[in-house]
Amino acid sequence: MARGITVDWFLVRVNTVKRMLAVLAVVIVAAVVGFLAYNHFNPAPDVRARRAIHQAENTREQVLATEEAAAWQAEIETNNQVLEQAKTAYGEERWGEAQTLAEGATTRFATLLSRARGDTEGVGHFFSIEGRIPLQRAGKAEWKPAHVRMPVFNGDFVKTSRDGVAEILFVDGSLYRVGPNSLLEIHHQLMAEKPPGTVRMVVGRINVYTADSPSTVTTDVAEAEIRSRSNVAVDVDEEERATKVAAFEGSAKVRNLSGDEMVVQDREVVAATPDGTFSEKRKIPQPPLPIDPHNNAGFELAGDRIVRLSWQRPSPSNAVHLQVSRSQRFLEDQRDVDAPDLRKDTARLRAISPGTYFWRVATLDDEVMSEWSAIRRFRIFSTDRESLLQDETPPPLDVTPAQQMGHLFIVRGQTEPGATITINGEFVEVDGEGRFSKTVELGTLGWNRLVVAAVDPSGNRTERTERVYVEGVY
Repeated sequence: MARGITVDWFLVRVNTVKRMLAVLAVVIVAAVVGFLAYNHFNPAPDVRARRAIHQAENTREQVLATEEAAAWQAEIETNNQVLEQAKTAYGEERWGEAQTLAEGATTRFATLLSRARGDTEGVGHFFSIEGRIPLQRAGKAEWKPAHVRMPVFNGDFVKTSRDGVAEILFVDGSLYRVGPNSLLEIHHQLMAEKPPGTVRMVVGRINVYTADSPSTVTTDVAEAEIRSRSNVAVDVDEEERATKVAAFEGSAKVRNLSGDEMVVQDREVVAATPDGTFSEKRKIPQPPLPIDPHNNAGFELAGDRIVRLSWQRPSPSNAVHLQVSRSQRFLEDQRDVDAPDLRKDTARLRAISPGTYFWRVATLDDEVMSEWSAIRRFRIFSTDRESLLQDETPPPLDVTPAQQMGHLFIVRGQTEPGATITINGEFVEVDGEGRFSKTVELGTLGWNRLVVAAVDPSGNRTERTERVYVEGVY
């Protein structure tokens, strides 16, 4: 029987030992670096919340170091309350809520920092632009095209063409949505004893969404002081020169040329006339609720050529204004249907040519018109294009975390070109590369959901949901 071989000692070259130790050291270092990197870029919920609170505290210290801090005590105190709510949520281990509140406080303090910088960075900037938007700088004669993120300064004039719509976001969180064929001059006060935001309207229409600060819109015949956390439209008629002020949410105090004042509350409208008088204050009806077809529905041109639209009116006595267009801007020369006095809840359209169509409705109550409903879209396709409907791959959808400005949330993202984007059911403009941005107003205090949905031309759907918190501070 063969004997086994027993070895109780062996030799290893010194160089081999060194190489083994070096490899082991590299592995340990790589593991430590990888672990630290993972924890840095994928922190635990409590770590994310703690970092957000520290960021808010650091931004607050920068605000307190400015010369303007003494004049902003009320706003700083409001922001401090939000920060304290974040700390309370953190102490109760509600990490997500703590992070959201802390990030909101950081945004509020950062807004004050922007105000402290004054005109070096402008009093606001263009948040979104559709169509042609010429801008004239204060003291300059030439007009030049505006672009997204371009700052605006006191004394600038902003003009929108017939196909132009612009959103201007001011440093106090107020958002001005400027409609087509409008002309306005920017005047934004940074002194505590004056209204923070002032715009002079020459002609056209703007919708003002205020955050925690009021804004003032002046015209040739009126001044409208729009209270905080309000949604108010100001419309200047080019021919009659009257100024109409409509409050869809919140309130506004309107002063006419005679010095008389009138307050419009939720869903009220009044007009100030050039002779120094007010019209009768009237109620604004609710817009109709679109029902069918569902958004992005498809209809085959070779089949039943009738497309049926339906909606629900606030009251059977109301009339409905229906518009159908191939442009989501509903330009006057691009409308396929413009029916201003429908007395029913349905409309039958005859399909003639393939394409993508947009439709919306508004309520008319004794000549007072509501705002437009959310825009819906449908497609008409021919049989030879039916293969397009065989796509079953949902569109990509990347959404960045929403930026909070009081009760307004700025949502940005990207999807595939040609897809439809909605946020909480409201249609969003998408550019040629699939990028989109939208300001969303949330009126419910506490936790809310932002539901972003992308639907491609074949009906495939991708959805992203974010929980956001609206503070109960007024």
